[in-house]
Amino acid sequence: MNNVINIVHYWGGFPITPTSKWLRTLKLIEKCNANGMNNWLVLSKKPEDVHLIEPMIEAGCTIVYLPRSKKSFDLGCIYRTFIFLKKIKCDIFHCHNDHTSPIVGAFLANVRVKIWSKLSMSAAYEKNVKLTGIRKVMPSTRVTCWCADKVFAISDAVKKEVSEQIGFENKIKVIHAPVPVEKYLSATGVGIREEFKFKDSDLVLVSVGHFAEVKGWDISVQAFVEVRKKIPQAKLLLVGKTTSQSFYNKIVTLIKVNDLQGSVVFAGNRSDIPNILKASDIFIFPSRSEGAGAALIEAMAAGIPCIGTNTGGIPGIIEDGVNGFLFERENVSDLSKKILDLIIDSELKIQFCTAAEEKLVNFTIESYVEGIFNQYQALLLNR
Repeated sequence: MNNVINIVHYWGGFPITPTSKWLRTLKLIEKCNANGMNNWLVLSKKPEDVHLIEPMIEAGCTIVYLPRSKKSFDLGCIYRTFIFLKKIKCDIFHCHNDHTSPIVGAFLANVRVKIWSKLSMSAAYEKNVKLTGIRKVMPSTRVTCWCADKVFAISDAVKKEVSEQIGFENKIKVIHAPVPVEKYLSATGVGIREEFKFKDSDLVLVSVGHFAEVKGWDISVQAFVEVRKKIPQAKLLLVGKTTSQSFYNKIVTLIKVNDLQGSVVFAGNRSDIPNILKASDIFIFPSRSEGAGAALIEAMAAGIPCIGTNTGGIPGIIEDGVNGFLFERENVSDLSKKILDLIIDSELKIQFCTAAEEKLVNFTIESYVEGIFNQYQALLLNR
């Protein structure tokens, strides 16, 4: 590359904690900067913890704040993106969220390379719900794919969804969403059980995500009712913030009705997820819809056996009976049976954890950054 390349990483939101998405963006910026590229990161507003953007700035990135899109086709967002990209003479525009408007703005600004990272999948598609009216045409996804030169899908399941619904298969490249594997491998779990007053003899089941129906924590609680009947020392730890107050209230009601106070524990939003996983015994991932399931890789890296829903990108990580268990979506009895099977069979736990280690190499930050950067170079050569 003879000329300096200007690249924009468009988040649209803003970081709250140093998540895997935050870390992989930082490492990607560092890689681009080391190869002579000028980097901009677009956020919707300044994060409450300003320390989160300091490493980005130190990596040579300019932070820009633009109001996020309020709907699929937001003329204000399209215009703001267009003006900004024209001003800096953007060469690569990489949209890291599901909004259509930023990509349209990049298309109108005649940016050389336009990339969309498809980070999730439609719950309607997974449930085989027939779309009607304008939704059947899927205008937002269709326009985004048409405007983009390349679509990065975070799993084979996400690629399949887009390909089957609207085509563009030749534009789609699967690049798995990574996790900081080393951080989970080196976690110790020290102090976690003491903090939550768990005994050494307690068997801790853990779910990481947030209080929202799509995450399926109500399924975990209902399955836990059956588990507790046979394993009274079992505990269920739910880790994550409340994004749906009504769903949070539903979980609280389930706990009260089934007399699970003290057995189901809310940890809230945490920054020490690796240690929490390391201190737990079994990871439960009951999502109703899941594009990738990075939390499963985190749990596998922490060395605990996993059980996940047979939906979306989860079967791409868990091979049922080999490196974990799959259960059918919404099937409480199937989940409770799989949990009990895993509790009873200690050798199976070891087998799952050993087999899970082989999956980790495909989900490292390093492999993600190299894959993305190589795509940047290849796309620039063709433009």
